[in-house]
Amino acid sequence: MEKSNRIQVIVVKDNLANYRRFSVSKRALVSLVTIFSIFIIFLCIFSVYAASKLMELSKSEGELRRQISQLELQLSRTQKENAQLKETVAKLKEEKKETVEELARRLEIINSLMKKVGLKVDTSGGEGGNAIPLSKLLTDDSVDVDVNSLIPQIDRMIKEFKTVPLGYPTYGRITSPFGLRVNPITGKPEFHLGIDIANRWGTPVRSPADGRVVKAGYCGLLGKCIEIDHGNGIQTYYGHLAKVLVRKGERVKRGEIIGLMGSSGRSTGPHLHYSVKFRGKIVNPEPFLEAPENVEKEKRRGNGRG
Repeated sequence: MEKSNRIQVIVVKDNLANYRRFSVSKRALVSLVTIFSIFIIFLCIFSVYAASKLMELSKSEGELRRQISQLELQLSRTQKENAQLKETVAKLKEEKKETVEELARRLEIINSLMKKVGLKVDTSGGEGGNAIPLSKLLTDDSVDVDVNSLIPQIDRMIKEFKTVPLGYPTYGRITSPFGLRVNPITGKPEFHLGIDIANRWGTPVRSPADGRVVKAGYCGLLGKCIEIDHGNGIQTYYGHLAKVLVRKGERVKRGEIIGLMGSSGRSTGPHLHYSVKFRGKIVNPEPFLEAPENVEKEKRRGNGRG
């Protein structure tokens, strides 16, 4: 019996009486099945590829979101740091301004002290050397000066200036200078360890600088005397007083009355014996007396009273 190359296909609709018959060749059916199988395989491969790409895209999107989140966080930090930096810069400028103003106030104190003792203050505002005005420190940000370090320096300068005995401790005329002289009582040559300033009995004697009284009482040949320690190795001595107005351990200010001129101890008349010791050595006090520019005026006031 001869084999048939066709396949009979019967399609039943409602009942066995209602059907249709088709005849399909085996080759066509095999081709159709092959094509369908290839399509299914291609569809599976494409689905796997698409799923892989979708997964990669999802990962890329997640990484991108993470990077965006990090950038936003970094931007927020940068903005906060910029705000803090601006605040710090503004604070530093304010501190610099306050420091310069403090510096200016301290310089004014120095000028005031210099004027008080009669030292000449140069207000010409001349220029020269590597220097800048204080106003430029406030307005010019390009000027890089550590003004904070100047404050303690100025404070030390003010403290030291206050403790330097400048000017006459009393009004009067110098009757006996520092150095070799003939003793007015014994008539013998001697080395005078200070200067004698003569005036009327009871003429006020003032401290020429801030300091602490380390002796106030009787000192043998000097009679009633006072010793003041001004610090920085400087001491001053006052002898032949009629009255001592301070006590040992008391702190005194420049210009404060510490005693009254007299003639106690070995003396030929009312006067003040004044001497200065620096770092343990007695020195000529005249340079301290002559430093102020108002010396001649003070001398004239003294001569007019004695």
